[in-house]
Amino acid sequence: MGDKRTNADRLRSAAEELEARFAEEMLGDENTDSELRTWLDGDEEPMPWSHVDHVTSDEWFFITTLYGEMTLDGQRTHIRRYYPSLFVGGAARDMRGFIPDMVGYEGLRSGWMKTRLAKMGEILRDRGLTMDEYTDQLRSIEKASTPRNPTRALDAIIRDHQATGWKTLSVFIRDCVRGNSFPIDSRVVKELKRHGLPIDERQLISLSLEIGRDPRKLARMFYTAGGEGA
Repeated sequence: MGDKRTNADRLRSAAEELEARFAEEMLGDENTDSELRTWLDGDEEPMPWSHVDHVTSDEWFFITTLYGEMTLDGQRTHIRRYYPSLFVGGAARDMRGFIPDMVGYEGLRSGWMKTRLAKMGEILRDRGLTMDEYTDQLRSIEKASTPRNPTRALDAIIRDHQATGWKTLSVFIRDCVRGNSFPIDSRVVKELKRHGLPIDERQLISLSLEIGRDPRKLARMFYTAGGEGA
């Protein structure tokens, strides 16, 4: 006989398994800044962060944009290479400084990264906003989310960027804005398939809320689980 459980049942079972496995892991919102810095700095010289105690919204957007389609080591190397030259040197640590023809984009792993960074700069300049102010606006928009429409902030940033692919935007919403999102990459797909769950971000967010789970924390658990043994 086939599995007659609903997707909500499957996600609830997966959540219980992952919660038991990662009970001691720091996967909540309160740890995102420290986890990011620990991962990127590792045992090497610390990056020239803007502040010693937190990651700025400008940094979050730049760093998440450079995640791209790479292994964790590849992402880390990529970010460490371009943070000093492109983010600090080129844009002076301010997303408004990114313009299409600035020097420093050469060698970025994917062409859309330059487009995404420059588009964010254009949005901020056109609206007379800093990245902090834009992020605060997204947080305000998110407050109007409902169970029927749970991705207000994510939908807003996708619309602003006219994005057809938005995994890195979803990570920004999850880790900086702290809005409803469930970023899906190959590691998450692997774990979703293991549990027979749909590969659909909005459906996963709705299901997470239906079973009383925080979609951001659950997404981090799926990501971590999908990388085990990789």
